[in-house]
Amino acid sequence: MAGGALKYRHLSRSSSHRQALLRNLVTSLIDHESIRTTWHKAKEAQRLAEKLITLGKKNTAASRRRAETIFYEPLKHLPKLFTTLRQRYLNRPGGYTRVLRIEPLNKHHDQAPSAILELVDGPRDMRFWMTAKTVVRERKGQGGEGGGDDGGMREITAANVKKVTRFREKGVEKLEAMVRRMEAGEGDEEKREFFSTTYDPMYNL
Repeated sequence: MAGGALKYRHLSRSSSHRQALLRNLVTSLIDHESIRTTWHKAKEAQRLAEKLITLGKKNTAASRRRAETIFYEPLKHLPKLFTTLRQRYLNRPGGYTRVLRIEPLNKHHDQAPSAILELVDGPRDMRFWMTAKTVVRERKGQGGEGGGDDGGMREITAANVKKVTRFREKGVEKLEAMVRRMEAGEGDEEKREFFSTTYDPMYNL
């Protein structure tokens, strides 16, 4: 509603504690590029992360000062934001992060809905890995009915390939390289490496 109060999740915390929590999550996201936490924390951290990367793309003195107030260790993380991530997302109009639902991390207690919050087009982009896995399966003729003419891919898979490669530098070549590694039997090792390096700050917050 116009003029109404901004709606956001309180996360059962005071305003200062909530802000500290989100700063911690976003700092971890920029550092590790993929983190696991609860669904509601991920959605709120995503909003702050999108704003932070927009600051990096602006690359002005004012945006640098604003970014410094978000990071807990600005000297460590500002260079990555204003160089690596700025170049990665320079031509992307938005949507720098993605939230993916996963099974509850804390299965023995509250079973709160959990999620992976990741930077898209990065080395730990789960959607990129999943798309490559689907391409491998469909090329082997195991994708079910409705296969298309585009290398044996279904129409929806071809659309997903376009999505995950559109703004990634040399995206098509990198996807094909991952597909070849998976076809050579290296895909499971990549999956184990991904999940073993996805940072989990949930129980420290």
